[in-house]
Amino acid sequence: MIDEKLRMWGRRTQVSLQQTRNSFHFCGGSILNERYVITAAHCVEDKIPADIIIVAGTVNLNRPSIKRVIKQVIFHEEYDPSNSWLNDIALIKVFTPFKPSGNIGFVTLPKQDEAVQQGTAARVSGFGRISEDGSGSKVLQQATIYITDQEYCKNMYNKILYDIYDTHICANDPNISRGSCKGDSGGPLIVNGKLVGLVSWAKGCSLTDYPTVFTRVPSYIDWIEKNAVEI
Repeated sequence: MIDEKLRMWGRRTQVSLQQTRNSFHFCGGSILNERYVITAAHCVEDKIPADIIIVAGTVNLNRPSIKRVIKQVIFHEEYDPSNSWLNDIALIKVFTPFKPSGNIGFVTLPKQDEAVQQGTAARVSGFGRISEDGSGSKVLQQATIYITDQEYCKNMYNKILYDIYDTHICANDPNISRGSCKGDSGGPLIVNGKLVGLVSWAKGCSLTDYPTVFTRVPSYIDWIEKNAVEI
């Protein structure tokens, strides 16, 4: 069951990225302002804007509220999928602006390089798979996880030959398997009402030993403000 307060938060800021031809959900994102959505670069790197439709303003994909066509995708200039998906961040510009309403709101950003403390509770949400071998959810799912010690995350992923950088932030629940899975990529990690992470990659789904790796949004505020211009 999804708490109603969380449901309202998710409905206003969360989006579903879908294939235009069949409405298949493949990634998440968050509404930044009237013109832009923020997501993970790997979600849109192999697609053209015409292939993607943005669905917003709903927690149930069987009842889509608002749809937007994409005008432009802006990738981070140093995005590198071959190097632990470094700089896995992109902005999507829409043709028709999002207007704030009961169903639409804008996500709150932290300050550039704002610290996120280890152990802090964080909220992750998405329409992705309920389990690693399961199917996606038509209803928005949300879970509370915890910011992981950065050195622990580095050490765990070094064991399997992946690097964790300062522009990554890691989170999971060390006691219960819950959190993000396939289809949640690009979606938000929220701490104290602020967007601090974008779902990027992980070993498996919601493991208790290997945290999920997120793009650390506070590292990119200057880049976001430079590129997400409302014109």
